[in-house]
Amino acid sequence: MEPPGIESGLEFPKNPLLCPICHDYFTEPCILSCYHTFCARCLRGREQDRRLICPFCRQPTLLKDGTTLPTPDLLMRQLIDIANSENPPCSNCDKRDRSNMFYCNTCGITEILILFKFSVI
Repeated sequence: MEPPGIESGLEFPKNPLLCPICHDYFTEPCILSCYHTFCARCLRGREQDRRLICPFCRQPTLLKDGTTLPTPDLLMRQLIDIANSENPPCSNCDKRDRSNMFYCNTCGITEILILFKFSVI
């Protein structure tokens, strides 16, 4: 028998702050009753009969009356806030790891200014 997520081809990224559906930093993280967390935008439209089936383990989560999303994951929100303050995304392209960027106007200009400043001194 295969692990649950293998059936759907869904794998959790190595970085726990990334959503396994969109592979981006969580946006409005929501936690399901199975304790898997996904972005609210990735879960929207998946609810049926006041239930949401986990895209990874297939366990159902009952939704409260009048809601279409599960409970917000407050701990994950705090972790994302800390990550944003310590490693802010580029304001131009939203990427975080400058070493993996090919070229970004904002990051490129910043690096050029830093290099220029040190070469003038």
